[in-house]
Amino acid sequence: MHTLLTVIRKRPEISTEEFRRFMKVDYGPTYQELPQTRAYVQYFLADLMTDDAEPPIDAIVQISFDSVEEMQEALKSESYQRAHELRKQYLQETSMGIHSAVVEETNRLV
Repeated sequence: MHTLLTVIRKRPEISTEEFRRFMKVDYGPTYQELPQTRAYVQYFLADLMTDDAEPPIDAIVQISFDSVEEMQEALKSESYQRAHELRKQYLQETSMGIHSAVVEETNRLV
């Protein structure tokens, strides 16, 4: 299984409600419709950061595919490309706004 965790920060001018609606109604369903997607979970956050060192985190998304190749195929799809264009209106586009990492190891303690 190839799993990514993506930290997401919305654009400052977008309200939390508008951001969450976009993610739930417009963006998330794109992954649901892709046959390559094995799991897709959106976690909406209330960031506890208090030092203002960086903008608050608004969401973390977990997405899984059977393989890297399946993920690459999904990301080339027309529906994903449309969603990618849409997200520019809502999400910060740098790695500060959308930062993905591959899960290499999981250590579940409880």
